[in-house]
Amino acid sequence: MRDGAPDEVLAGTCGWEPKVSSWLGGAWLGDVPILTGRVVASVTQRVPERLTFSVARFDVLGEDPAFDWRPGADPTHPLARYGQELQVSIVVSSSAGQESWETRIGRYLITDWSDGDDGEVEVTAEGRLRRVADAKLTSPTQPGAGATLASEARRLLPPGMSAGFDSALVDRPCPAGMAWDDDRLEALQEIADAWPALLRTDEWGQVVFRRPLAAIPAPVLRIRDGERGTLVKAPRSDTRDGAFNEIVARSSASGAEDVQAVARQLSGPMAVSGEYGPVTKTWSSPLVTTRAQAEASARSMLVSSLLPASSIPVVCAADPRVDLDDAVEVVRDGERTWGWVTGYDLPLTATDGDMRVDVGVSS
Repeated sequence: MRDGAPDEVLAGTCGWEPKVSSWLGGAWLGDVPILTGRVVASVTQRVPERLTFSVARFDVLGEDPAFDWRPGADPTHPLARYGQELQVSIVVSSSAGQESWETRIGRYLITDWSDGDDGEVEVTAEGRLRRVADAKLTSPTQPGAGATLASEARRLLPPGMSAGFDSALVDRPCPAGMAWDDDRLEALQEIADAWPALLRTDEWGQVVFRRPLAAIPAPVLRIRDGERGTLVKAPRSDTRDGAFNEIVARSSASGAEDVQAVARQLSGPMAVSGEYGPVTKTWSSPLVTTRAQAEASARSMLVSSLLPASSIPVVCAADPRVDLDDAVEVVRDGERTWGWVTGYDLPLTATDGDMRVDVGVSS
């Protein structure tokens, strides 16, 4: 969970102000006076985060003459798509205005803009993993002598990007003789799956490898109804698509053909032995060389695959602290449900409505 205002402030009447600044490399290009906008994230997407917002084309309250927020052909314009990145924060203030809390949401690469001749410019940006997805390797590459999972993750990142690792992750050597193809993001995801870890970006735009989800969530956030609560509604949804209840993890390393592990959902409505039946995903990697490693990867992927299938799309008052993989407790009509955040839709301005938080509940 991100840092920010305490529950009692967010549950009441509070001030809400977005801060969006544009950067090109290390150069600040200016603050962006957005009209409306949202940050949407989902663990099911290759690049989980997406930012969309609108800005008045002419800033009549700014410079004279008014600044034109349509980039046109200017490669150094704050909203151009030539490497410009947007740093997004939300400032929440108490009703009396005596205290304020700034929550950094993330850093986003501008990918598109459009001017619909309605007086507004629409902008789309994605999380910094988009840089990794775009920067394909020009030829296959192999880990060097003494390479480890962490050192390969750093080496595979495009220039100017850094990686952070959860202290709970235990580094280990990469096997000799393997090679990566041209997809950097796929290679980083393979490292994460083999570790096992969760591949994400943090509020500063750094690529991070988080520890895998625990077997049982220990909630860091509580969303509840009733007096001083923030919950608006919590319908349920469910899908069979992509809901694997059996994961087969194998080694594809030379000389390790017999290394395999299977993780199965053994209880509940999605048990492999029940009427749901087995829905199997097979995965292999040369980074897995022992049965213990295969078992860890299979268990982690099983938890991650089950969560988005059975979810509670909670609608609640906006909370900028919510992040992917947060353990959450949802309380409605006295019923408590625990799960993990698999997605969110965060409004950037006070007029953009409520927030949606997708809470995945393991079956």
